[in-house]
Amino acid sequence: MTATVTSIAAAPVAVGTISTQAGATVYVYTDPDGTLSSDCTGCGEYAWTLAADHGFAQQHATACFRRPRPLRLAA
Repeated sequence: MTATVTSIAAAPVAVGTISTQAGATVYVYTDPDGTLSSDCTGCGEYAWTLAADHGFAQQHATACFRRPRPLRLAA
């Protein structure tokens, strides 16, 4: 039997959440390479930046007026 080991350090780490005006959430992550990325539950936008601050996610949260998308459960 062969086991596969995946390093936990290779996964993005959640570092914050920001609520939008429509009730969606922008999740902010630190990626393994040290950059930041975000994912919006309202419009679905994924963003990535070299900037080491949360300003880009805050700007999106301020501008996004889409309500949270419903979760899709696997069949």
